[in-house]
Amino acid sequence: MTGLSIENIHYAYGGARALDGVSLNVPEGGIIALLGSNGAGKTTTAKVIAGAFAPSRGRVVFNGETLSGMPVHRVMRRGIVLVPEGRQVFAQMTIQENLLMGAFKESNRSRVAELLEKSFETFPRLKERRSQLAGSLSGGEQQMLAIARGLMGEPRLLVLDEPSLGIMPKLVEEIFVLIERVAESGVSILLIEQNVRASLRVASHAYVLEKGRIILDGEGDALLNDAFVQNAYLGVDD
Repeated sequence: MTGLSIENIHYAYGGARALDGVSLNVPEGGIIALLGSNGAGKTTTAKVIAGAFAPSRGRVVFNGETLSGMPVHRVMRRGIVLVPEGRQVFAQMTIQENLLMGAFKESNRSRVAELLEKSFETFPRLKERRSQLAGSLSGGEQQMLAIARGLMGEPRLLVLDEPSLGIMPKLVEEIFVLIERVAESGVSILLIEQNVRASLRVASHAYVLEKGRIILDGEGDALLNDAFVQNAYLGVDD
């Protein structure tokens, strides 16, 4: 299949099992969500996909090529970019300088300039402040910058790890609108989140991860109305 497939992934920290046979698919186009509580194994899954962790069993396949065991820079060159939890912007660099750091595989200056302007079109709030230090931005604005920097690498798949974490509700709404806009541009998105309600509203399909195992998956709308999901994650009683 085209897109991403992770197959029976196992990973452990020392003797502690973090992932126990995780499998999921991210077809080309659209948004797929990976949901679960803190400590479920979501970030570990993201790092396995990105090449930061090598699974002890299973494999990661992207557009027919096995990526398991490849270093991060080679995975990125295949078109997978991870926007990590916590944003990790360069606080003492300007917004524009941060964005330019994302254009790691492009040596053509005119193409870099095109990518920069495209980022500013998608994130107009950043364009207004392009010379401002990243460390002076709010958490939500830093998250926008982190996503925009990821897009500078021209990914085919963007893995977003907890993009709404620690952000004011008003900006969370704006970020999810931007995520939908990015998907509409043709970039596939794996959205890794604890914000279940917001994620299911934008995702075509979602997986629920708990204690290193996928316990449920289905279409976003269906899971939003699923009694188990409502009781366990949305605070809705029977």
